[in-house]
Amino acid sequence: MKTSMTAWDAIVRYLQFLGLETIFGLPSDDLKALSSLQSSDIRMIICKDQRNSLFMASGYALTSGQLAVCIVGKGPALTNTVTGLLEAQHLGAPLLLIALGTGSDKLGTKAFQEADQLSLVKPLVKWAYRVEHPDRLVWALEKAAFMAVNGGKGPVYLELPEHIADQAVAVDLPFQPLERLSSSPSSRDLDTAWDTISQASKPVLLVGGGMKPGVQGLIEPLAVKWGAAIFTTASGRGTVDEDHPLFCGVAGLYTDKSMRTIWQEADVVVSLGSRLEETATFEWDVVLTHTPIVQVNVHLDDFSHQYRGVKVLGDGYLAAEHWLSRFHRQPDRDWLARIASCKEEAFRSKEAYIRQVGTMPHIHVSEVLDAMQAEFPDDCILVQENGLQDMWSYFYPYYRFTGNRFSIVPSDQTSLGFGAAAAVGASLADRRPVVALVGDGAFNLFQSDLSTAVRYRIPLIYIVMNNGGYGWLQYQLNQLELPGEPFRFVSETPLEHMNVMQHDYVEQIVIQEKQELSEKLRLAFAQYQTNKLVVVIVPVAIEDVHDKIQHIYGDFPVYEK
Repeated sequence: MKTSMTAWDAIVRYLQFLGLETIFGLPSDDLKALSSLQSSDIRMIICKDQRNSLFMASGYALTSGQLAVCIVGKGPALTNTVTGLLEAQHLGAPLLLIALGTGSDKLGTKAFQEADQLSLVKPLVKWAYRVEHPDRLVWALEKAAFMAVNGGKGPVYLELPEHIADQAVAVDLPFQPLERLSSSPSSRDLDTAWDTISQASKPVLLVGGGMKPGVQGLIEPLAVKWGAAIFTTASGRGTVDEDHPLFCGVAGLYTDKSMRTIWQEADVVVSLGSRLEETATFEWDVVLTHTPIVQVNVHLDDFSHQYRGVKVLGDGYLAAEHWLSRFHRQPDRDWLARIASCKEEAFRSKEAYIRQVGTMPHIHVSEVLDAMQAEFPDDCILVQENGLQDMWSYFYPYYRFTGNRFSIVPSDQTSLGFGAAAAVGASLADRRPVVALVGDGAFNLFQSDLSTAVRYRIPLIYIVMNNGGYGWLQYQLNQLELPGEPFRFVSETPLEHMNVMQHDYVEQIVIQEKQELSEKLRLAFAQYQTNKLVVVIVPVAIEDVHDKIQHIYGDFPVYEK
């Protein structure tokens, strides 16, 4: 059926057709998008900061596994989204960004807020397109959604020039259904990889963020049948039950020292859905000097060519399913014993550390994580940041994603404030409790949109590790021992109270003594259950650093080769 409508009406009608109930953004000055949204069932979360709107949309997409949409204006409104696009690209978040653009009749005339927006965003998206004719709008919408959710998922960009926004658009209803295609690896590639896998007796299975959302009940049986140690990347957490006997933690920078032996003795690593970024492969040049790496990815750009081994193009779960059917021999008992021994040592070290800090007066992050593990339900979604104290949560077994717990983390770009904003999107996408573990630096950067969460009555829990500023930079500065201390990244005395907005929807809880941890976290969850936004502030010290990252050189710890 052919019909005619405004450009924004066509966009909103298409988003409704996709089943979207929530979108994000900060619309352009003409507010035409809002007029079209008003006659729909779609709720737009209007943010204060365009960067936060992209972060929220990414949290929504990563939690739901569905397309998220963000709408912004032109020029500086678009440039404010670039950091969010960078995160979405590296996280593989299926996201559609729609921005207004200067009309074609004004291009090159020094028009208000004119910018070469396509050139700005093209390096950060899977596909970018400027709609220059009204007949191309619906086609562009359908292709953009298709590109975002298929293959290696990621952000896409559509630019709606002002002159198109003012025209009528011919729409042929119904819209084309959004297809979701499978990426089956070829039999030849699977067989080539099998030649390497089948000869290994000390395997490691590495699960990356590209395996989200997960297919339950496949990775663990594969590891059991093969006798493989399971690791994830930071972004891959939540795909595996971390109480599983073969789970050994996070690869690379966050691998517990007790697990290093597993990497040193491994005779093959099978990487599923990981870009093998620098954080995930930290120390590999030492512990995997001659170990073949089998990489499985759906996107060609995700393969790392610095590692020798076999590359398989396709879906990691389909590859795992294929190999699972081919294992018939018994796992190596000595290797299973080695895995169990390393895990026991890691848990002993953790318990010893908890006992040690338990005798100290100040609250340590490891104690906070222990209390969170005990007091929050097994189906919670933990959204993490990457500040100094936040990093404790990446070190298994200090925090474990068990049962139905889900993880959202910043990408290897680690944009400050991502986790604080992404938690808002996660809460809108899922009914499970959302807990954001953030530093005070990241939380303060996000606070302009704390009022957004309040306005739309979005319940969640923030655990704010308060060391008075940017602890990661201050910790490195302390090691330099510059004379006279000319620089500081934190306040002289970390604040016990922060300037959190006062509102009847916001419950602020301050934990000052470690004896209060369990009780006040229970109170926080009880307040959350009454549909509150809860901010829990925990004073922590700059010196509270995991031993693996105590000796820092730039972005990474120093280690001996």
